Amino acid sequence: MSSFILPFWFKQRQCKVEPQGGDHLLKVSGPNLGEAYLHVQQANGHWAAGLRLAPDGGDVAVTEPEFPTAQEAWTAAFELFRTHVIT
Repeated sequence: MSSFILPFWFKQRQCKVEPQGGDHLLKVSGPNLGEAYLHVQQANGHWAAGLRLAPDGGDVAVTEPEFPTAQEAWTAAFELFRTHVIT
C-alpha cells in the first residue's frame, strides 16, 4: 500500500479508509456520507489525485500531475473528498 497520512478532520468525522484493489486506490466512507474512491497515479515523474464515486466509475474531480511525491497526492485526494463529498 502506498504511504499516506490521514488528515486530522478525517478522523474527527469518523470516516473509514480501506485499500481497494491495489496500491493506488482507497475506498473511503463516513457517517451520512456514502462511499467514495480516492486514487493517485504517476505521470511524467509527478503525481496526480482523483475522486470517484464508484471504484470503476469516472472521476468526479482530479488534479493535474503536479505533486512531487505520492504522499502529497494523497493529501490532495483527501482534500478532493472533503470539498466534493463532505458538505
